[in-house]
Amino acid sequence: MKKLLPLILAASLCTPVFAQKSGMSNSNAPTVNQTVVAGDAKISLDYTSITWASGATMTKLMDKEGGQKARVRTNEMAPKSPLGKLTTTVDVKCGDLVLAAGEYQIFFTIDESLAWSINFQGKDKTHTMKLALADAGGHEHKRLLMSLYAGDDAGAGVYVAFGKQAGMLSLVPQAAEPKK
Repeated sequence: MKKLLPLILAASLCTPVFAQKSGMSNSNAPTVNQTVVAGDAKISLDYTSITWASGATMTKLMDKEGGQKARVRTNEMAPKSPLGKLTTTVDVKCGDLVLAAGEYQIFFTIDESLAWSINFQGKDKTHTMKLALADAGGHEHKRLLMSLYAGDDAGAGVYVAFGKQAGMLSLVPQAAEPKK
């Protein structure tokens, strides 16, 4: 047992700094729970407001040449550790996606051109949509921000921001099939 403890300690010190920093900076990350009820629609968004190690991780991810390994690692881990959950009682349209009523795990991925996508992982399928991100108007968000708000026509919207980037998503209820 005396020999095992130094081995465990040595192995833990060899853990990549990225993993240690990520784990430490997010061990007590706040969780956010939001719900919009409008008409027959109830849309809920729950997520963990993570940070990217004071910006160091984000800088690495957004380095086109030097960040490829970090992006691959992030994209591989994302579906295994979703950051949030979207629940809707009605079918909704989000961009070009139609999400059936139900529960979806949410995670983000980054492609080789450094474009971000939001992913809605349902029971049987993952729906992916590019995020239209733009400069956040001089604001820098140290933590992931996803703000659910009441939208037009009994729907909802989501403001998504991290780092110096931000964008909007609309969740528009889809009309039920006409009865025959």
